[in-house]
Amino acid sequence: MVFMYHGRGIDMAMTKKTIELDQEAVTRIKTALNAKSEKEAINYVLRQFDTDLQIAESTLSLAGNLSINKVYED
Repeated sequence: MVFMYHGRGIDMAMTKKTIELDQEAVTRIKTALNAKSEKEAINYVLRQFDTDLQIAESTLSLAGNLSINKVYED
């Protein structure tokens, strides 16, 4: 089942899953983020990780296209 979630300025497709998670990690993350629920904490971390991946992919794709000019002489 997929449904749309609209909240806190974020629109995302949500899918109901049954998975096993490290409860201690979930609790630490929820506390660190001051999240209202475990679901909110986990979704935040997933979105942040996805953003980090997109930045890394963009950086790597540009790495071969950058040119550095010599700005000083010895």
